[in-house]
Amino acid sequence: MTASSLLRRHWRAASNAQIDLAIGSARASVAAFSAATAEHGSLIQNWIAGRKVLEFEHYPPDDLVDLRKGSQFYYHSHRDGDQEHGHLHLFWHATATGRRRYLKPGKPRWNQTEPTHLFAISLDARGLPVGLFTVNQWVTDGHWFDAATTLACVDRFALGNMAGYEHSCSWLTSFVRLYRPLISELLMLRDKRMARRSNLSKALQDQTLEVLSLTPIDWAADIDALEAESVRRAN
Repeated sequence: MTASSLLRRHWRAASNAQIDLAIGSARASVAAFSAATAEHGSLIQNWIAGRKVLEFEHYPPDDLVDLRKGSQFYYHSHRDGDQEHGHLHLFWHATATGRRRYLKPGKPRWNQTEPTHLFAISLDARGLPVGLFTVNQWVTDGHWFDAATTLACVDRFALGNMAGYEHSCSWLTSFVRLYRPLISELLMLRDKRMARRSNLSKALQDQTLEVLSLTPIDWAADIDALEAESVRRAN
């Protein structure tokens, strides 16, 4: 595989400040991935902790939820594929209008919010990201937002240093920032596909529609392309 042409175009047109932010996210994601791999054997092992991976089971068992930031994710495996071992589902707890209702002191959970699905990341057996995709509402439930509102939730997705998962949380937060342009494109493609349906409410519950948009990625090649763009500007 090669670097994403969409990311290449985006970085070519980006400001120097945007390139610096992307470089920071890329390097932070690599450092966190390396640290997680060194400590646990792989990102996947950080979540499954030596358990046998059972189809559709969540890892960790209760998901990872950042109560302060409203972000949540879990890993599971259930799709056959040449590369994918499993995938991460990412969520952000939002109200029906796409906003966040913050926790009050002493309250264990949010009120009037649902873990709204953002997108998913395919990983291979080594724990390397190999693809991004979006799914229909029936797959994970939660509120359904258009691409712009969902992307605003993506922009607020972040994970603090959750005990035992510091490196994998840091990797995921940085990875999402790095791939924002591609995530945006996937969300727009998702909406275009659903717009072809005459009845959106029915389409959202149509179990023949599961994955709505997807793209393979080459994480290393994308980072190399970003670094090359940074070097080009410096010369």
